[in-house]
Parts: sequence; C-alpha cells; structure tokens
Amino acid sequence: MAQAAPDERWTAAYRIVVQGRNVGSEQVTVVRDASGTTIRSSGGIAGGGYVLRSAEFVYGPSGAPLRMRTEARLKDQTVAIATVVADGKATSKVTQGETASQLTHDVASNAVFLPNNVFAAAQGLAYRVVTMAAGSTVPLYVVPQAQVVATLSAVADERLQTAAGMYEVRRHVLDFDNAGTPMVLMLWAEKATGRLIRYSIAAAGVDVVREDLTSVFTREVKEFRENDQTLLVPAVGFSLGATISRPAGKAAPGKKDKNIEKLPAIVLVGGSGNIDRDTIAHGIPVMGQLAGQLADAGYLVVRYDKRGVGQSGGRAESATLADYADDVLSVVGWLRKQKDVDGRRVYVVGHSEGGAVALIAATRAEDIKAVVTLAAPGTKGTDLVLEQQRQALDGLTIGDDEKQRRVELQKQIMNAVLTGQGWEGVPEATRKQADTAWFRSVLQWDPEPVVRKVDQPLLIMHGALDRQVPVANAELLNGLAAKRKKGPGTLTIVPGINHLLVPAKTGDIAEYGSLSAEKVSPLVATQISDWLKQLPR
Repeated sequence: MAQAAPDERWTAAYRIVVQGRNVGSEQVTVVRDASGTTIRSSGGIAGGGYVLRSAEFVYGPSGAPLRMRTEARLKDQTVAIATVVADGKATSKVTQGETASQLTHDVASNAVFLPNNVFAAAQGLAYRVVTMAAGSTVPLYVVPQAQVVATLSAVADERLQTAAGMYEVRRHVLDFDNAGTPMVLMLWAEKATGRLIRYSIAAAGVDVVREDLTSVFTREVKEFRENDQTLLVPAVGFSLGATISRPAGKAAPGKKDKNIEKLPAIVLVGGSGNIDRDTIAHGIPVMGQLAGQLADAGYLVVRYDKRGVGQSGGRAESATLADYADDVLSVVGWLRKQKDVDGRRVYVVGHSEGGAVALIAATRAEDIKAVVTLAAPGTKGTDLVLEQQRQALDGLTIGDDEKQRRVELQKQIMNAVLTGQGWEGVPEATRKQADTAWFRSVLQWDPEPVVRKVDQPLLIMHGALDRQVPVANAELLNGLAAKRKKGPGTLTIVPGINHLLVPAKTGDIAEYGSLSAEKVSPLVATQISDWLKQLPR
C-alpha cells in the first residue's frame, strides 16, 4: 500500500446502488500520515432493518493490516466485529445481541480487510492495487470468514469527464473464488492519489460510486474518435447526453457550409441497467466500439446515455420499456433535422433489451427505415427471467430443493409485480428491488404482437455463444417475423461471439471477467452494414 504525503486527510460520500436502485450511502473519512492509514465510515445500506453505525480500518506505515471494527444495527440487535492482526493471525470477536464468539484465521502481512456490506473497506483495496500490474495477486481477508487470494486479471487507464474537468482513472478487475463460486470485483481509483471512485460486484448487482461523480454531468470516456461530437439531444422534458461518431475525415457541418454530404444514420440503443452511451460491460464499451466500427463503414452513428444516467436527464427509476422507446424516437426525430443526415436512411440498432426497445419504437415511427436487433429477447419477459435464473442456479453448489425454492420464490415475485398481490413472505429489501415500473414492463414484454406491427426491414443478429440470452431467442424472433404481412426478417448467427458481441470460448457469464481486453467482433458491424446497403432507398 503506497504511503501518501504526511497528514493527508479527505472525506467523501459514496452512493450505494443495488440492481439499479439507490439503497443508501456511506460517508468515508481517510487519514494518512507517517503512522499509517485509517479509514472510517458510517451509513451504508438503508432498509431491511440494517444500519451501519461506524466502521474503522487501520493499516500500518507499510500497509500491513493492524485492526478493524464495525458496529451495525440489524433490526433490533447490535452486530459488532472487532479484529486485531498480530503475528500472522487475525483474531475477531463477533457480537450479535447478547451472543459473542471468537474466530482466528491465518492472514498474510499484506492482506486487505474486506468485510461484507461495509464498502469503505474498498478504499484500502484501492490503495493496494493502484500501482499493481495485471497478473498480481492480493490476499483479501473477508472478515470474519476467511482469507481468499484475488488475481488482478486486468488493469486499464481510463478518463472520466465531468462538468469540472477530466479525471485520470485506473480500472482494476479482480477475480477470486468465494466458497466455490467465481467472483469478479471491479474497482476504479484516481491514478494520482489512489482515491476510490467506484466499486462494483457484478454478481450481486452492487455498484458503489463516489457522489461527486454520480451527477448527470459525469460519464466515463471509454471510446472517443478524433472527430466525435458530444452534445445534448432534446427529449420529452429533458435532454439526452449523446455522442455522434462520423466517418474519418467528416466533421459536424457549420452554419455556412454548403454542398453538405448527407450520410445514412444509425441510432444505437443499449441494453438493461443504468448504462451510459458506451454500454460498458465488464470493461468492454460494447456500443462505443460498435459505433466506431459502423462509422468506419460510412455511417453517422449516435449513441446516448440512458435517461437518468451520465449526462442525460430524466428519471431512470420510473422508466419502462415504452419510455425508453420514446427516447429512441426523440433521437430519431432530432437526427432527421441535421444537415448531414439523409432522413430517408435512419436506422435503429438495439442490443439485448435495447433490441426490444428498438422494436417498440419501430411500431410507432415510419421515420425508422430499418431495425437491427442484437442478442435481443424473443420470449416473453417472464420466461426469459426464469430461464436466466435457472442458468444462474445451475452454477451454484446448492441442493435441488434449494434451487426449486428459489425458482418458486421468483415466480411469486413476478406474479406480485404483475398483479400487486402476493408479496407475503417476500423480504422487504427484495420487494423494493423488484417492484419497479421497469421490471414490470420487462415481465410484460411479449415480442409476438410487437414484431407483428413492425413494418420495417428487420435484421435479427445473435452471437452463437450467447448464454445470457440464448441463441434460440433469435430463432423465435425470426419465426415471428416470418408471419408479418411485410414479409420475413433476416436471421444472422455470428459464430464465436457471446452476448457482449466479443470473441469468447464458452460464452458463459462467468467468463466475462476474463474478456475485458477483447473487442467487439468486426463481423457485427460488417454484417449490419452489408445488410443495410442492400436495402432499397
């Protein structure tokens, strides 16, 4: 753990997001001086009867773990952990209400404290890894359970653009085995100081972000071409932060420019979750890379932050698939007014859930001249959710009875979301995560009546190794398209790529963390471009 300048002291607030919902925040204070590093926090996840009263993590001058303590209130009981590290042993006293126990574990001299549900501990991890190279290992003491060893599988330098300026950031991907289950942690820290910016646990749907970088004026700059143009596109009641990518050598036309070449245009629609215009998934800017490839093929390409994310206004927590389709129409309508856009050739390309959104938008606007779906769902939303849950359960080392119990609970939750009844026995925290307008619209998704109303040419593209939304979904969409009055769609299965559109070995979700250095397959853009070019004007 690199030692900072003497007497460094700073304070920051971190927002905690679980499954796309704000569930609390932590106030973190860090003091670094000649005696070592002390990290303190309070706050944490709100709801479920849990409140973090205080936490403290202390490291020595060389970065060795010395001691930590946490105190929280769980419903009507105090839960406290006090750990002291000495001579390679960590001794923890765990108190819950009137019950106390003591545990001892072997701990490395360079271990990092990382208890569950206290996210300030990630600052200690940030200080440890910010100067480390990919391939390095880090011992993590998951207090008070056990020590695990994480491998730093990827390190990348990035930039965050804010209203106040640009942050130079280093992103780290750490892989480790947690009781037989592969886990991936992603951590962003300022390169110069090691101060934590963001901490993400994908498997748990947890994202912890520093408050000063969660405003609508912040976005991660992952993909940027020399002639890219960033701007705000007017939507209904707010604006969408967007980037236009043009072919090399093409710039935004000036007011006095004449004889402007009009280009075919593509609107990219990202998938589910609070994602920005680049659709960064496991370090891969899926839409950002695809935009560049399509621009190289001769198209003007627009990608944008989803409402309530990055530089876009609006409220994500109340948005439905239909609302996201409204945003697509806003971008299409704006595009057709631009001097260098051929309004007769405006197309929409949607990835994953964005494919469903693109189809909905196409039923509402003749101005969309063709639709491309990438890895889009072809089943009803309820069926897809259950299928994805079964896939996740298959990867867990739990008994069949427990798997079935979780499936039945999921069915109960879905029915309650759709009907408003039957929440009995469902944990309150789970209900808060599930009972949203967005999830309700996902469960109500039925591609059959939507595809039937799509009059535009339709290209259905899917990766052969997609395990997240299996390739059978493309075949189902293609079957529905064949029943349209306007004629069938075109089905294209791209070999060797997964749901993120990158080359993969298995396509399994567990493989994603090892693919952050991969690029979106150029076959995707090539086949989209070739198909669009053969359409009649």
